[in-house]
Amino acid sequence: MVQTDDEILTTGEAAALCGVSRSTLRRAVAQGHLQAWHTPGKHLRFTRAACMEFAKSLGRVDLIGQPQPFGAPATTVTGQNSGHSEAALSR
Repeated sequence: MVQTDDEILTTGEAAALCGVSRSTLRRAVAQGHLQAWHTPGKHLRFTRAACMEFAKSLGRVDLIGQPQPFGAPATTVTGQNSGHSEAALSR
């Protein structure tokens, strides 16, 4: 399968791509740090481009495409700004 910027990802796929947890992605969407939409069944969907931009804004480019290790601290989303640090996503 060819991966394009407009490829649609599930929450799990997007989390794996960004190197963060699924709950971090949901929080980022709720706080406006990451664009996504809901399917009619209420599932979140993301574009690959939006996920790449989100990972870059966190400084997580090194983790793009790397799975979140079990037991590793999750990246969190907080604050009003673009959240250029992991701590910026936790509030």
